[in-house]
Amino acid sequence: MIKLIDILIEAVTQAQLYSLERYADKLFAVVGIDIEFSKHFFDQVNNPRNLRPISDTELTDTFRKVYEKHGKKIAQLGPDAQAVIVDMQKDINIPFVLQYDNRTQQLELISKTIMRKRNFQTTNDKLTV
Repeated sequence: MIKLIDILIEAVTQAQLYSLERYADKLFAVVGIDIEFSKHFFDQVNNPRNLRPISDTELTDTFRKVYEKHGKKIAQLGPDAQAVIVDMQKDINIPFVLQYDNRTQQLELISKTIMRKRNFQTTNDKLTV
């Protein structure tokens, strides 16, 4: 059942996602990671299959918690590593890949997609918050 408050949450805009990326970049810069969102991520963040819309506030909170709990661990995974950020409280799952950018000389955490799903199954490591 969708609650009235869920209906009032508007879709995440490209500008909001860009703002979130700048915020996350500042957090993760301490551990040498640049955050990137794929086009598919943007397409999926507003997908109706999420049942309840994912808000920019939820995303900001999730990335803050991931940095606090797993920031150093993510940096140690190295290039080509894949894992999934799982926010247990909000049922948000964000699969990502790490790639080394020769131009910037740092790791890029590329968020491939996003979904709100309880008990998300994957063979990749889960970084839960």
